[in-house]
Amino acid sequence: MQIYVSKNGQRYGPYSVDELRQEVQAAVFSPAHFASWDNGRSWTPVGAVPGIGPLVYTVEVDAENNLLAIRYRDHVKAPAVERCAAEVEAALAGLSPGFRLLVDFTDLESMEVACAPHLERIMGLCDERGVSAVVRIIPDPKRDIGFQIMSRFHYGPDVQIKTCQSRDEATEIRALQNDDGERHALP
Repeated sequence: MQIYVSKNGQRYGPYSVDELRQEVQAAVFSPAHFASWDNGRSWTPVGAVPGIGPLVYTVEVDAENNLLAIRYRDHVKAPAVERCAAEVEAALAGLSPGFRLLVDFTDLESMEVACAPHLERIMGLCDERGVSAVVRIIPDPKRDIGFQIMSRFHYGPDVQIKTCQSRDEATEIRALQNDDGERHALP
């Protein structure tokens, strides 16, 4: 799909879905700018483009380091976490058993309670696929909205679970380092 974007009266593109998502995440375009995938015959907000999806989460795979990273930001609602679960399921195909999971809540403002079943699904999918370690970044420990409790029910007893307050602290955690002990930049 070739996507064009209209911003301040200028037309940009074409972009693939992945390229446009990267541009939105880099704040080059906002979800409120308009996009067309039919060569300008119709325009829709960038946030409504199929595949761009909700910008309140990202799912990234670092296959080389056998690492899955999920980031949540702003105000997250259940439909977004449901879509996130589907992306996680697809992403897990690119990882080997023993992979590590990084979940970053640094920029999260709120998450509605109705997200819980979808978060449980994500945890279950990761456990079934053989996650070995889960590292969560929660800057304010008082904002842990039940992940400790949910983790006890949805991950096996051999899964290492760590909570830290910053990305720097997460990078130092042994569970996120390669088997050779090297530290690598987080995706």
